[in-house]
Formats: sequence, structure tokens, C-alpha cells
Amino acid sequence: MFWGFELEFKQSLRTKKLWVILGVMMLLYVPGFYLQKSSGREIETVGEAISALINSINGLGAFFIGILAILIGATAINSEIEKGTLRVAMSKPIKRLGYIGGKFLAHTVVLLLALLLTTVIGIIGVAWLGAPITGKLVTDSLLLNGLLLLAMIQLVALGYIISTTVKSSSTALGVALVIMFVVFMIMPAIVQFMAAKDTLLTENPDFEAYQEKVKDYQTKYLFYVPTTQIDVILSDATVVRGDIGRPEIEYLGIGHAIRENPVNLGILLGLTLVYLGITFYRFLRMDLR
Repeated sequence: MFWGFELEFKQSLRTKKLWVILGVMMLLYVPGFYLQKSSGREIETVGEAISALINSINGLGAFFIGILAILIGATAINSEIEKGTLRVAMSKPIKRLGYIGGKFLAHTVVLLLALLLTTVIGIIGVAWLGAPITGKLVTDSLLLNGLLLLAMIQLVALGYIISTTVKSSSTALGVALVIMFVVFMIMPAIVQFMAAKDTLLTENPDFEAYQEKVKDYQTKYLFYVPTTQIDVILSDATVVRGDIGRPEIEYLGIGHAIRENPVNLGILLGLTLVYLGITFYRFLRMDLR
């Protein structure tokens, strides 16, 4: 397994997809923080700092790293079959399970490094905006990273299923992008419309009921979208009290949000294990010629 990990880790760090997407992310982050600074916005509390990190990292960061994750997975196996490198690897004293396990572990570490990089940039940004750097900020940033890593691992595993099903790596990339577009953009919009139809597009629109309905529908109908499950979990990191005109926002923490949503966390973990099980089963039985 270590041989497969070392080989794939080095290859992943050299891939252009990784550095291009990370470069685009940095270009989006830096101007965003600069515009906030120019507008005179200051961040004074840990809650405001974490909210800013959630909006940036779980928004742009999750989207671009999500694309990176599924594209890495979608070409993990079929591209090596096309180049003939997989047959060379299998000629060494290494079992299929050890090879695929090492490859998957390497991809996980690469994604972790990408998430840590975006988090460091985010923390530097909120510190520049005046946020206090405390243990709570670091702890909640790590918890946020952990949730995002679970989502990215699930997307890599989904990409592996594509890679062991679609023989052509170029076709697999197209399939992965279509899945990203349909599953991660169109379906969430449909679910939000369903929630709005049941609560807002009525004679007595109720915004609080709409928010609860969105959360319920996202859990039921978007269980296969890991970033949406993270959104559901993080929605309980803060609580809004008081009148609509003068709301009081209290930050409860990401740890509290995780404890309040064990079902969504279980969906993240469970579906990832299902995808990995399918991947390992297909790889152990597939023709590698």
C-alpha cells in the first residue's frame, strides 16, 4: 500500500489540475478579502470570523475542490489502463487491494493539503479584517476542514466508480462534469423551489417554515450531495433570535452544529463507505488490460 501511496502522491502533486484550480481559488479569495477591507468592514468576534470562513471556504473553496476531487477520481484508474502503467504496477509484488488503497489514501492527503491551504488563506484574511486569533477559531476551522474533507473523500470515491465503469478517461471527465452540473447545481435548485412552493408561494408565506422545509428536503432528497449535507450541518452553527428588523445572532460553534445533526453526518460517512465498497469490488474484479 505504501508503494501505491508514494507513487500516486507524487503524481497528484505534479498534476496541472491541482495547481490550476488552487490558483483560481487564490485569485478569488484575495480580492474578496480586499473588497471587504476597502468597504470598512471589521470582524470583531470569533463567530463573525468563522461565519466569514464558512462563507468563503464552504462556498468557493468547496466548489472548486469538489470539482478537483471528482476529476481526480474519474481518471484514477482508466487513465493508467490507457497508458499501460497499471499493468506495470501490477507486475510488482503488490496486491490489487493494496494498490487501490494506497492510491485512494494519496488522493485524500492531497485534498487535505488543498483544504489546509485554503483555510490558512482564510484565517490570514479574517485576521487582516480584525478577527481575534483564538483557540476557538483554530478548533472550529479544523472541524470545518474535517467536514469538507469527508465531502471531498466522498466525491473522490464517486469519481473512482466512474473511472472503473467508463474505460475512456476523456469520456469519464465529461461524465464527471455532467454529474457535478446536474447533481450539485440543478437538483439543489429544484429542491429549494419545492420548499418555497410549500411555504412561501402560499396565501400565508412563512419564511421560518421555509428554512425548516429546505433543511428537511435537503436531508431527504439531496443525501447524495455531500456539500449540501455540510450546509445543513453548518446551518445550526448560529442561531438567530429577536425581531426580523433587529435580529440577535448568537454563534454556537461547529461542534454544536455537528452534535445537532447526527443524521447528516451519518449520511456523509455512510455513503462514502458505500462508494468505496463499490469501487474496491469493481477494481478487484475488473479486466486491467
